[in-house]
Amino acid sequence: MYECYRRCCPFNRSAAPLTKRELECLNWAAAGKTSWEIGHILGISERTVNFHIGNCMQKTNSANRQQAISKCLSIEIISCGTF
Repeated sequence: MYECYRRCCPFNRSAAPLTKRELECLNWAAAGKTSWEIGHILGISERTVNFHIGNCMQKTNSANRQQAISKCLSIEIISCGTF
């Protein structure tokens, strides 16, 4: 099923590249951190974390943060456990 989805709805990594901060936020979210925790780790507000993750969702055409994480993991833009 995953392969079918990937063929039908590909995410083009070059269409809208993610910024360094967006990638940082998404990596921490993939590690299971909340927006509040990510904000404290990166020294930014929770609102700013949500802004960056929202941008990731928009650029990857995702409905939520989990889908954005899954799409970025599938094409190896981010990886779990590398910080």
